[in-house]
Amino acid sequence: IQQYCAKYGGTKEELIGPAILNEHRNGLTHPWGYYSVHGASNLSFEDYCNARPVLWPMNLWDCDRPTNACGAYLFTTAERAKDMKQKPVYVLNHNQGQGGTVRSSTEILQESEDGRSQCARMSYEGSGLTARDIDVFNPYDGYSFFLPLTLEAFGWHGVKKGEAQAFFNGDISAEGPHPFTPGGGNLGVGRTRTAMYVDSIQQLRGQAGKRQIRLKAETAICAFAPARSAAYVVLSNTLP
Repeated sequence: IQQYCAKYGGTKEELIGPAILNEHRNGLTHPWGYYSVHGASNLSFEDYCNARPVLWPMNLWDCDRPTNACGAYLFTTAERAKDMKQKPVYVLNHNQGQGGTVRSSTEILQESEDGRSQCARMSYEGSGLTARDIDVFNPYDGYSFFLPLTLEAFGWHGVKKGEAQAFFNGDISAEGPHPFTPGGGNLGVGRTRTAMYVDSIQQLRGQAGKRQIRLKAETAICAFAPARSAAYVVLSNTLP
């Protein structure tokens, strides 16, 4: 993240703070989320900036909270799903593997950006969709610095390299024009690694409650694995 800020400007707090506050807000709409069960964090921007360091420049709120959780999903054919009680959600693409390798134990910014760009290409090419076609975006966020890199790599809502800070400091709420990570992610819910999937499915079914985005919700991209991992799923509420 230091390399990112040095290249594109700004500070880690200005870049990531608004995104984390948004995730904590969205996470509270899950009745099973960590902060719903154990008490809201009531995190403010000042609290975030002054939090205990973990590994500079990352602090406590930049790291997901370990939890005990599990999730289960029923997969079947489109033919069988059409008569189910719940509205079916279709898997258009699933990636597996890595978005390239790194040259040493210390990953540099260029490698981080290239790896995520490769993951994005696989997601889009495999599904037949483009960034303009994606309505719901729930990327993996085990550490906060994954968020700007993944957002820019996938080009969601037209965001290009170096533009994540301006985007995060705009209206990224579920009710707004750029509803980023409406599921709250691991940072807003706890490291369930399921919040991204649960929210994406509920958004496409119109069952997300307070998290339901005000824009069209017909397609989604979500992931459970970190960094340059290619474990992204592309979903739709209609067959292509």
